[in-house]
Amino acid sequence: MSRIARDLPPTALIIAIGALVGVSFTLSKYVAIAGSAPQQALFWQLLVASVVLFTIVAITGNRPPLHRRYLFYYLGAGFLGISGPALIAFAVLGYVSTGFYSALVTLSPLFTFAITALVEKRMLPSYRLIGILIGLAGISFATHSGFDLSGVAPRWIAIALAGPLLLAMGNVFRSRAYPTGGDPMTLAAGTLGLQLLLIGLPVLASGQVTPGSMPGPGSIAALTGIGLITALSYVLTFEVQRRTDGIGFAQVGYFATLFGIGFGALAFDEPIHLTLVVALAVLFLGLAITNGHIRHADLWRLASKTQACVPLNVTTFQSSAKETNDANRQ
Repeated sequence: MSRIARDLPPTALIIAIGALVGVSFTLSKYVAIAGSAPQQALFWQLLVASVVLFTIVAITGNRPPLHRRYLFYYLGAGFLGISGPALIAFAVLGYVSTGFYSALVTLSPLFTFAITALVEKRMLPSYRLIGILIGLAGISFATHSGFDLSGVAPRWIAIALAGPLLLAMGNVFRSRAYPTGGDPMTLAAGTLGLQLLLIGLPVLASGQVTPGSMPGPGSIAALTGIGLITALSYVLTFEVQRRTDGIGFAQVGYFATLFGIGFGALAFDEPIHLTLVVALAVLFLGLAITNGHIRHADLWRLASKTQACVPLNVTTFQSSAKETNDANRQ
């Protein structure tokens, strides 16, 4: 799987991760509606993901490095990118729609840009900000009708906003602290395994995982799906971070929103509009500009050529018309 990911361009991996996260949002809402406690749901998610990754690691003969630098990376990447956002999602999705929470994730690229600029103490290239803003404009097409927040307590909206903030901090942390020569598969296994220990031990000690407190069959199926998605998406995440920076990876937030709205509409009859097609096209444009596939110069040359063609066509038309009139007089 890791070898296949290496052959794919970062843009394809970003879109794939966005789709996986969108499905995860939908399954998380199902778990939240079923009434599972956030920390209990996170425990099962981490357990499934860790078992899958450590099985693969054991088969391939690799194992996560346990040096201090790696442990620090596992801790930061795990809390900021997995445990923190997952706990927030499980907590708030029982009160807000999947579409609304997915839309908030679009703030992650902007937060990532701002945090990166603060950390590096310099102004980042303007084309990256332009690409992010274009992506944000694309998402606005998908969410232009707004969301029904009547009856939602302001505290749940405030808590939900912490999700994209943690994701942005995780984007910057993973990019700056990525271990040189780190393997995405072992990094993902180490990150999820350490989070399982940190989350699982308190959950087990508190007696939240007992035969009488087990989630229902539907919740178990949903949590298993979330765990499998977590394992796959984090291998892809570390592969993308190996080849790009936090700002480039942050574009995942836009596609997670788009797919989250789409899957939420299918699963929970949440409103959806044909403008999603327009949003998708604009998102691809924003992603291409942010990742440097399209530069200002390219757009400027295209615009210049278009403007140059207009007078030429008019002149040609006028000349042809004049020649026709002269011919008629003769």
